[in-house]
Amino acid sequence: MSTHISAVTENLEWKQAYMAAVLEKDRTRVVDLIQDARSKFANRLDELAAESYSHDEIESIHDADYLLQALQSSLPYRNDLKN
Repeated sequence: MSTHISAVTENLEWKQAYMAAVLEKDRTRVVDLIQDARSKFANRLDELAAESYSHDEIESIHDADYLLQALQSSLPYRNDLKN
């Protein structure tokens, strides 16, 4: 029986950037925060591709990216954010 332990360290930057975008109430900042988070997603995916990767983390990044796309698409219709 062989056990493989991934050498990839968990990187929380993309998660923190994602949460900052999702929780932001100021509409003027949301778009920039979404772009920042998506940039961090790309960086983390590059890191995971270069090393032994975590399929679960890759799937989580793709899910978060999909949700940020939906958030960005909804911005023109949202009344709960400050202008």
